[in-house]
Amino acid sequence: MRPRTAASLFLLAALLAPACGKKGAIMPPLILRPKPVETLKAVQRGGRIILEWTDPTASVDGTDLAGLSEIEIWLEIRPDPPPPKGLSGSFIDRAKRVGTLTPRPDAAPETFGYAIDPKGWKGRAFAFALRVRESSKKRLSEFSNEAVAKPRPAPNPPSQIQARVFRDRIELGWSAPTANFDGSAPAAVRGYSVYRSEKEGSWKNVSAQPVREPAFIDREFEFGRTYRYFVRSVTDPGAGFTESDDSPVFEIKPVDTFPPTAPIGISIAAGPDFLTLAWDANAEKDLAGYLVWRWSGDPKNHIRLTSAPILETAYTDRSVEKGKPYTYFVTAVDTAGNESARSAAVSETIKDPTP
Repeated sequence: MRPRTAASLFLLAALLAPACGKKGAIMPPLILRPKPVETLKAVQRGGRIILEWTDPTASVDGTDLAGLSEIEIWLEIRPDPPPPKGLSGSFIDRAKRVGTLTPRPDAAPETFGYAIDPKGWKGRAFAFALRVRESSKKRLSEFSNEAVAKPRPAPNPPSQIQARVFRDRIELGWSAPTANFDGSAPAAVRGYSVYRSEKEGSWKNVSAQPVREPAFIDREFEFGRTYRYFVRSVTDPGAGFTESDDSPVFEIKPVDTFPPTAPIGISIAAGPDFLTLAWDANAEKDLAGYLVWRWSGDPKNHIRLTSAPILETAYTDRSVEKGKPYTYFVTAVDTAGNESARSAAVSETIKDPTP
């Protein structure tokens, strides 16, 4: 063999050497599942356990999901406290699927309510987990985080909600429950939470902290708007309390039928050919103004001098005659058209200086 040929063959063998030897393991193709739910929460409300979570929007590799077609709800009912040796098997071996949902099209949190058996909840813990299925390849996610609820004898909701409307408030009242969701008595009520919405809007807890008595005063309202209320009983106003189911919804549209107070501090002064009234301003926020009234002679023949309410707290009457007595009073009017009672009456006469 010629030297150049031998060197060429050695170089070729060196280049081919990495391709020889034992081959690596064949890896299965990556299946892009949806990310599992990571925000599952469970709370008891009356005789139900309410689940809440946010659906994932990406696959496990971070790519956006085309969408979800199904949500599976799984439940394992465990002894509480757990057995000393622990639980055997995996969650999927012990759990069963108790519901499926079609995901919501928006990004709002999902919810699911599970009814507690009123005769079979004591000494048990309820562990929930979810799996979601994406819509294109129908691939199923891994299980979500576990959310565990340990039921307690939550009270039934209140009933017979009523309301009274005042100038500055709506007073709500209701009847307290007498039993818990499982039929035990007395009801474990320590307070109440009050919720309100406008028309079909979202509900808001307007009581801030649970109230002790079956009554609530709502001062944040406006006449002419429609409000809807429901109330929940609570087991303990402290941290971690359990609420009941919702009471029946009570709807009210407060109407302003409350006139302003009568103007006070009215006085009168005479000029050479006019009479001037003055009075103190009213404090009502919905005040539209004042009407000025006058009569001369028969009080039944009083006339209104102002065609529309005026905002000023003074009025000058120039349509008067010297030597003739005139009597005045003022009323206040609000934006709903309610008119106050009459102010005190004042009288005056412009004296004729002619002898």
